Amino acid sequence: MVQQRTSAWRTGRPTAWRSVRSLASASVRRPELRQRGRLFYAALALQLAGVGLLAWIGWVHWVLWQDEGYKFIPTDGPFFMIDAIAGIMLAEALLLSWRPLTGLISAGFVASTILALVISLAVGLFGFRESIHANYVVLALVVESVTLIILLAWTVLAFWAVPRPDAAR
Repeated sequence: MVQQRTSAWRTGRPTAWRSVRSLASASVRRPELRQRGRLFYAALALQLAGVGLLAWIGWVHWVLWQDEGYKFIPTDGPFFMIDAIAGIMLAEALLLSWRPLTGLISAGFVASTILALVISLAVGLFGFRESIHANYVVLALVVESVTLIILLAWTVLAFWAVPRPDAAR
């Protein structure tokens, strides 16, 4: 059986299938990360946990805004929608990037939501005082604190694992 030579073979250009396959593998592959055995898997587990928890934070803020009536609270209400969108966007960014800055920004977002909730519980925020007995308050404090620790740990591991340009010399 004689193999038929196509125009892609003659021109040296990749076939459409090969182009799609290389594009798909490039989006999954993380070439700048040195795979250091257990460290790589620990960082991956922390990254995936951070992604899931950031998405959960976004979902909770959406539920509070949409179903619990927080959208009717002046000034504070729109911040719940912003937190919902930001939580989902940061989860996506963390999933697609091994850059330590992504983890640091995500940790800052979570720390700011914890701080806003604590201020709202203690003295009120923009004229609204949250109750510790409201839906998701205790759970949010616990989960957001765990998320903050996970994101900071991932940021440290990602910083250590990503090679820097001066290290290549």
